[in-house]
Amino acid sequence: MSFDRQLVPMEKELLFEGKVNTTSTNIREFSAQGAKLEVTLVGKITGKVSGLIMTTHNALMKPDGTVDADLRSIVFSNGEPVFIWGKATAKGVDPTPILRIEENLTFQTPSQRLAYLNNTKGWAEGLDNFATGEYNFKVYAVK
Repeated sequence: MSFDRQLVPMEKELLFEGKVNTTSTNIREFSAQGAKLEVTLVGKITGKVSGLIMTTHNALMKPDGTVDADLRSIVFSNGEPVFIWGKATAKGVDPTPILRIEENLTFQTPSQRLAYLNNTKGWAEGLDNFATGEYNFKVYAVK
């Protein structure tokens, strides 16, 4: 017996969108699994949360064109820190190369104003253009 399973769309609320630029890329090592990179980005976010964001992606760029990464970010929203960490996956969508990235995120902050983030799971999507060093993304609260 078989049945069609319908995918339930993810309920999400936009928290912020951002534009960051790569400030450095360090090639850590090469192996049969691919290239290990450390990419640092800085920029601004706007939305329900706004401010300066600094991010480091520790990535494994695989020979098949996919990327897995651990990421760590700090947002300064009106001087209050928000710590964000998670896992990302990416796939090249253009030979430039442009990567389409999806991230699963966790938030932590000591801010009373932003305390709701402490119980929020996040999901992000964006496009990273290696040629220009520009990463444009949107971050959502997932319900």
